[in-house]
Amino acid sequence: MSANWSNRTIWTGDNLPIMRGMNSDSVDLIYLDPSFNSKANYAAPIGSEAAGAEFKDTWTLQDVDIAWLDLFEAKHPRLNKVIHAAMSKSDKSYLIYMAVRLLEMHRLLKPTGSIYLHCDPTMSHYLKLLMDAIFGRKNFRNEIVWGYTGPGSPHMRQFNRKHDLVFWYSKGTLWTFNRDQVRIPHKQLNTNSKGAAISAPLTSEERDRYLEKGKVPETLVTPPHM
Repeated sequence: MSANWSNRTIWTGDNLPIMRGMNSDSVDLIYLDPSFNSKANYAAPIGSEAAGAEFKDTWTLQDVDIAWLDLFEAKHPRLNKVIHAAMSKSDKSYLIYMAVRLLEMHRLLKPTGSIYLHCDPTMSHYLKLLMDAIFGRKNFRNEIVWGYTGPGSPHMRQFNRKHDLVFWYSKGTLWTFNRDQVRIPHKQLNTNSKGAAISAPLTSEERDRYLEKGKVPETLVTPPHM
């Protein structure tokens, strides 16, 4: 179905009513970085353009429409099982909020489309089950570990938490992946195309060709600015 919206359009506000007004099978790619159910309150820093904006990332059943549970039970039994497996009311509320929006995103994606969901370990285990229930486990493509470094306050009795996760799912089996457009420079020159070490150094011509082509990134990513 053709899109009833223009490319590069920016909407503000809750995305659910906006998505419900968009045609099915009209979106190529979705990236979402939702709240993480971190049980914390956030405010934009003083002096920023968003100063004064606040957000509470703590969820209760009063924050969601309980009627959605009836929808899941009637039409999405696998999704319903995931939500009822949540260990607390707060987790269940968060999953209800996410599930109804992920269903809309599945509807919006073209058959060749993909969705990338950015989260952290707080709810990643539940969110992956949600994605399996909505997009299908067979359409799980990658789990990307988004690692970062820098100052932090590690717990005295555990490792410092320094990564997020990105789940990539396709809508179907003929997804779009622009392999050559995502290539990055090789760090190790004396390897073959499969990454195995080779005994003889590369010639100048081989090295240039090797560097020019680059490699498809691994699923462990450390942003260069971090």
